[in-house]
Amino acid sequence: MPKEGAAVTVTTLEIPDALSEIDAEARVVIANALNLARERLDMEIAWLAEFDGPRKVLRVVEGDTAGWDLQDDSWLPAAESYCARMLDGRIPNAIADTAAEPGVRDLPVTENLRIGAYIGVPLILHDGELRGAFCCLKHTPVRDLDDRDVRVMEVLARLVADELGFRQSLRRIRAQEARDASLQALLAALQVRDDYTSDHSHAVVDLAVAVARRLGLADEEITDVEQVALLHDLGKVGIPDAILRKPGPLTDEEWEVMRTHPAVGADIVGQLEALAHLRPAIRAEHERWDGTGYPDRLAGEEIPVPSRITLTCDAFHAMVSDRPYRTAMPRDAAVLELRRCSGAMFWPDAVDALVAELDGAHHLV
Repeated sequence: MPKEGAAVTVTTLEIPDALSEIDAEARVVIANALNLARERLDMEIAWLAEFDGPRKVLRVVEGDTAGWDLQDDSWLPAAESYCARMLDGRIPNAIADTAAEPGVRDLPVTENLRIGAYIGVPLILHDGELRGAFCCLKHTPVRDLDDRDVRVMEVLARLVADELGFRQSLRRIRAQEARDASLQALLAALQVRDDYTSDHSHAVVDLAVAVARRLGLADEEITDVEQVALLHDLGKVGIPDAILRKPGPLTDEEWEVMRTHPAVGADIVGQLEALAHLRPAIRAEHERWDGTGYPDRLAGEEIPVPSRITLTCDAFHAMVSDRPYRTAMPRDAAVLELRRCSGAMFWPDAVDALVAELDGAHHLV
């Protein structure tokens, strides 16, 4: 490895999905493309790199790894990186002789790795997402390295990008299938445990998703809201029937037991890999905006957004539903209660969005 220089974060190169997730099949495709580039251009080593803060990480390396003292997951300081400079336009894609290129000839990495020639192109997925850089090096200059060779690199980089994009989509599909299966199993348990709780959860989902959309949340965030709303009462499977189905107000002691259900639900969800990311939001569904909720007395922005939305919709639907110990509250009265508690119990933005949605979509109630 070269000596480490001053590490500078390359803030213009943000890569959201780490190439460290490359699976074995994708690695074969990438290795073949790197070897083809290296052999076609008469280079000694080729790699696929990503930027991780101040480091350029070489995720897949092919060629004379011993002669360059580099291997998979080696890293170089981003501040000394040819690839970073290529990606932000400070140096050309192809450098036939590094001694003749002002942008790199004085870099420590040029001397430390004894780089004589370089060629590199960005790795960009079909949706425009920057995933890293596709590069080759040689210790000695290459006289005829030119734009035609850059085109070859771009074609090979596109093949690699297509493979990574396919693998990424496949992982997302499989993850969604796993989440769906886990959700169905949990909802079936909830249905068996308590019909009202199950029906109530589905009703809260419609409200919560509508609110999330009105607030302009991204699709992935809306999915989280939907799933938290579905599972927000999951922990009630652990509440005794004598409390859960009691036809009257609960005693203080019974309320203490009832208030354990967010933590119980969070613990259940946390055991399922596909849904574990929802654990904090499930646990926080009864936290209040003013910090007087439970179980952790979170306040304001500390409360996950899905929890804030779900609590508002949960409370509204509970108010307008008949229960064994009371009749449903009129819709207008429930809206007034939401307004009264906005900023104390509820996130004001969620209240405003829910009321606006109710005004325009009476079928949600």
